[in-house]
Amino acid sequence: MLRVLVFLFLSFTFVLSSFAQSVKISGWVTNRQGEAVDMATVEERNADGKILSSCISDPKGHFMMQISPVDSFALTISCLGYKDYSRKEQGRKDTYIEAVLDSDAFELGEVTVRSKMPVIHREVDRMVLNAERLNSTANTVLDVLKRAPGVIVQDDDISMLNKGKLVFLMNGRELKMDTKGLITYLKSLPSGSLQKIEIMTTPPAKYTAEGDAGVINFVTKKLKNNFIGGFVSNVLSVKEHTYDDPSISLQYKYNKVEAYVTVGGGMGKMQYDGLRTIDYPAETWSTTERRIKSNDYIMATSGIDYALTSHSTLGAIFAFNNMRPDADRTADTQVRSSSQEITRDFETLTNYDSNYNRYNANIHYTDNQFVKNGMMDFNIDYVNYHIDDEVNLQTTHDEGLNYLNRPRTLIRIFQAKADLENNLGKVKLSYGAAYSRSKTRSTTNYEYISSHEDLNDDFIYREDILAVYADMRWKLSDHWDFKLGLRGEYGRLDGNSVKLQQRTVKHQFDLFPTAFLEYSWNDSKSLYLSVTSRINRPVYADINPFTTYTDAHTITTGNPELLPEKSYSSELGYTWDDFTISGSMLFRKRVISAYTYVDAASKLTINTVDNMMKNRMYSLDASYYFDKVSWFDWSTDLSLYTLVSRPTQGYDLPRVTNTAVYAYTNVNVFFDHQKNFSANIWGQYESKQKDVTGESPATYRMDIGLKYMLFHKKLSIGIAGQNLLASHSKSIVRSSATKYVYDYKPYRVFKLTLTYRFGKDLNMKSKHFGISNDRL
Repeated sequence: MLRVLVFLFLSFTFVLSSFAQSVKISGWVTNRQGEAVDMATVEERNADGKILSSCISDPKGHFMMQISPVDSFALTISCLGYKDYSRKEQGRKDTYIEAVLDSDAFELGEVTVRSKMPVIHREVDRMVLNAERLNSTANTVLDVLKRAPGVIVQDDDISMLNKGKLVFLMNGRELKMDTKGLITYLKSLPSGSLQKIEIMTTPPAKYTAEGDAGVINFVTKKLKNNFIGGFVSNVLSVKEHTYDDPSISLQYKYNKVEAYVTVGGGMGKMQYDGLRTIDYPAETWSTTERRIKSNDYIMATSGIDYALTSHSTLGAIFAFNNMRPDADRTADTQVRSSSQEITRDFETLTNYDSNYNRYNANIHYTDNQFVKNGMMDFNIDYVNYHIDDEVNLQTTHDEGLNYLNRPRTLIRIFQAKADLENNLGKVKLSYGAAYSRSKTRSTTNYEYISSHEDLNDDFIYREDILAVYADMRWKLSDHWDFKLGLRGEYGRLDGNSVKLQQRTVKHQFDLFPTAFLEYSWNDSKSLYLSVTSRINRPVYADINPFTTYTDAHTITTGNPELLPEKSYSSELGYTWDDFTISGSMLFRKRVISAYTYVDAASKLTINTVDNMMKNRMYSLDASYYFDKVSWFDWSTDLSLYTLVSRPTQGYDLPRVTNTAVYAYTNVNVFFDHQKNFSANIWGQYESKQKDVTGESPATYRMDIGLKYMLFHKKLSIGIAGQNLLASHSKSIVRSSATKYVYDYKPYRVFKLTLTYRFGKDLNMKSKHFGISNDRL
């Protein structure tokens, strides 16, 4: 199988590399004093003003880019502190250009005055958001992301509608963080450092085929030389309990060295309340639950990059996360007969003590001239999880289940990835390979259990994934753009229950083709089509066959026989300025889903996971961003979709067809011309959801906040009420003649946010001839 994979990969890249030659555009950018201009943006634009290719000048002011042969094009050069430079060039032969930039204090006849760029710019395989347009009231990168069309940021979660796990990148490099660490990191980055956000609802072959994921790539601006600065933030939250989330970040750049460090922490407690109801034919079980959870954590991320040459960089990233999400859970259960008489009453008291440690390290090397007319990026990652818990459960009154369990989980992941790109004129070829090996070992150690069951276990899960890919982007003309990709993945999944002496080893090989087609009238108006396939492999927690008692009548167990889930999707969309509309189809088979089964005879509720169904979803989505007046901006998303789900063989469940609507809106109102004082209203609505496993009634939510910025927007003070208007979150499961209902109260909380941005130019003289830092 591996030979087949390698053969397909080499054949594909050989065919693609035979395409047309490119034209080399190079030059030197200086100012009127003859000093080299570093980090100037050089762009090739067509007659409609659309950017066809771009590059950045190096510390000596030199630049080079490969373009497709054209009769003529507009070359524009821009840099902070200078007038934009523009000239018309011939595009049929290699050209060298010497450009001299004037400062803002001078007039320049060749200045190009461009209209305000739209928020949404469509490329063949992604949607690009202009961070400058989204940045009017933002202090952090997370604030900007909250205003991005199609992205939902709420509480401690980031999601995209009808998407599973998201992959987050920073300048094309994956951020290997859990959700808590990611949000803390994004809150510590100043919004001014962000240039654009790239959103890929249908990821190309370069990215993992795992999960029905979307990809969000944050592209930052170049940090100016001889600079040190940072960002301090604190979020105080008040509910029944108070909790706090402070963080600080520092950034530093001097000549060839660029470094950063981010540190965040948490303290205090959070409270969650819920109600579980089970309606049996002759009686009803009601459980009122309260969980008080610790917010204690500390996390740190640091990175350094060193410019080996003008075109190559070596760097490293290290991150640490320690969380102690201890929790005390109190659950009071009453059993009532059909005449509402209480026949049984018991209370379950559970104390969770948890110590979660996560370390990850990354080494990366980038060379923009590793291959002719192309680049190479190489990454090695190592991740280590170490989780030690203690669970003490006591049951009182009419039940007598008691136990003390000390579960432990160790996870080690090694990954290596190499990506290469070649610009071959009208064709850009991307290809690469990746390897991932992970080992997870979970153990349970019951010091005692009142039922005298032997629930001690030892489960080892290993996963090896080898992948190769190739992407071809073919610029057919100024208007037509085409991209075709193929990714092959070989996986070996090994689950071993030491206690049960059961071992399951599965080998699988899958091909994942992707295709994208775009027709663009100009930079802000385009029609696009995409087709892709994905896979969702079971995670170790779902395969783990351990049995765990939540209370005397509720158990949770995994399923070692789970099969991977496959999906196929297509999307057709249209973008016009700040408006996007699209229609999509998604087909999924062997859907991995949680399943709740209630045994009416023993009154036992079993929570497990299985390949429950196959489904089809048809969706019509629209998003719009409005900022045509100075005192008001508004972004909204609307989705209408139909889900058709069918149970897999062996499950006596109904076939379900459900049509639902989702609406999201984010409004900012500005009370002064400088936009220092503003109000924000955030809301969402989702109608009833239903599939073969259960249903969820309609939900709604609204948040309201005020923000005031001082000292040239360096200091920001914000207050916000989350879930001020909100519904309960419910899920309903029917099993034979039994109805199971989860009902969670909305988490209403008041937040006070303080952020401060600082920075200073370092008074250091560069040792490199011809470089001036005065303008920085």
